[in-house]
Amino acid sequence: MGTGDVSYTDGVVTLRRQELSDLPMHMSAVDTEQIDWLWEPGDRSAWESLTPAGQLEHQRRHVQRVHDAFGAGPKWCFSVDAAESSYVVYIDCDLANPHVPEGQANISYTCHPDHRGKGYTSRAVRLVCAFLRDHTSADEAHIVVDARNEPSLRVARGVGADLVGPFVDEHGRRMLRHVLALR
Repeated sequence: MGTGDVSYTDGVVTLRRQELSDLPMHMSAVDTEQIDWLWEPGDRSAWESLTPAGQLEHQRRHVQRVHDAFGAGPKWCFSVDAAESSYVVYIDCDLANPHVPEGQANISYTCHPDHRGKGYTSRAVRLVCAFLRDHTSADEAHIVVDARNEPSLRVARGVGADLVGPFVDEHGRRMLRHVLALR
């Protein structure tokens, strides 16, 4: 199986390549928590300066870009579906993230507001780790979380990632690094 047609499931959630048809759910998932924890400083003001049509077009281009770049990597973006709904989680893995050692993966995630607290994100992390084992040579997956982001810290702990220490990022935020062995 090539990376273009990838799909992983644990029987509760299914990890799949992000599609342009995910755009409505992708848009409805953008809330204050997602912007605070997943976006870079300054992105909020840029986002808020756009009209609703401009926001939609910005996200449409983003989803199309990650869909088109999926097979080549070094970053893969996924949508996660559950029986009750499509697009319950967005998750990506990135082998070119500046916050992790070269050749290792960074995992980032955000849960749709309607589906938080149901365990879907932890399940998605486990599935993306399976993808990394199958499609990359990375030995470790890093989950880098703002020290104040308790929901994401719960996910990192819930999947058994080891806390390896804090650091201050280029924006002055105190971040906590968790590592999962892939092999």
